[in-house]
Amino acid sequence: MHRTFILNPNSRNGKALRDFDERYESLGREIGGEFEVLRTEGPGHATELAKQVLQEGQTQQIIAAGGDGTINEVVNGYFSAGSEECGQIPLAILDLGTGGDLFRTLDQLSPDYWQAVKKNEFRWVDVAMASVASTTRRYLNIASAGLAGDMLRNLKASSFQSGPVAYFYHTIKTLIQYEPVPVVIETINPEGKPESLEVDLINFFVCNGRASGGGMLWAPDAELENGLLELTLISGREKMPLIKHSSKVYAGKIDEFPGATRLQAREVTIRSQSPVPLETDGEVIEYESGEGGSEIRFTIQERTFPLVM
Repeated sequence: MHRTFILNPNSRNGKALRDFDERYESLGREIGGEFEVLRTEGPGHATELAKQVLQEGQTQQIIAAGGDGTINEVVNGYFSAGSEECGQIPLAILDLGTGGDLFRTLDQLSPDYWQAVKKNEFRWVDVAMASVASTTRRYLNIASAGLAGDMLRNLKASSFQSGPVAYFYHTIKTLIQYEPVPVVIETINPEGKPESLEVDLINFFVCNGRASGGGMLWAPDAELENGLLELTLISGREKMPLIKHSSKVYAGKIDEFPGATRLQAREVTIRSQSPVPLETDGEVIEYESGEGGSEIRFTIQERTFPLVM
C-alpha cells in the first residue's frame, strides 16, 4: 500500500517537524508499506496538495500530519478535487498540532486507531459546512462563532502556543476583553421544525466532533455519523462564572456550565448587525458584512467523507 503524508512543518511553531523527524524511521514499521512525504509551504497549501494527490490517484491513503488546521485544509482539498475516485482514498491523522481535538474524538471512537491506519479501515462520516458572504468552509470537528475567533487571532499572534494551557490562557485573556454580540439564531431541529432565539452571544459551538481548544468538551456526546449538528450556546453578559467553572468543560460536564444551552439541529443560521468572529477547526474565516448585517449558515452532509477510524 502506498500512503502520502501531507506534513505541516510549521505546526506548533515548528515542533511538528522535529516530532515527525524523530518518528520517521519507525513509521514504516508502525503502518507498513511505502510512503511519501509532502511538506506544506504556507496557509492553504495543504488543500492544494490534497487536491493534487487525489487527482493523480496514485496513493491509497492520505495522512494529514499536523494540527486541526492542517486537517481542515486537507478535508477541503477533497471537495475541491472534483473526482468520484477521491471517495476511495481515506484520510488518516498523525496528530502533531497544538490542540489535537479531532484526534481526541477519533481516539475515543476507535478501539485501536493505528491498527485502523495500518489496515486502511475507514467509515463514511458527516461533514459540516459553514457559509458566510461568498465563502464556504467544510469541517469535520467544530466551528464556532463569537469569542473563539478572536481568541485564535490572539493565540496565533503569540509566542505562547503550545498545548491546552495556551488555549486556556488565551481564552481567559480574550474573554475578559470580549463584548457579547446581540444575535438571532435560527435552527431546523432534528424533526425538521424551525426554531429561533435572540441572545447576547459569547460563543456558539457548532459541533460534529466533541472537543476544541485543546480538550474543551463542548459536545461530549457528539457522533460523526448521525447527520446532526450538536450545538452549545454560551450567552449572557456575566463573565466571572465562566472562568470559575471552566474545569467543567474539560470534564465534559457542559450541562453544569453557566450560560450554556445545548441543542441539536440539521441547519443553523446566525444573523447579526455586525460581523461575528468565525472559525472552523481552528482556522479563522475573514469576511465583511453586507448592508443588512451578517449571516452565517451551518449545514451538514451526512456520511460523505472517508475517514480512517
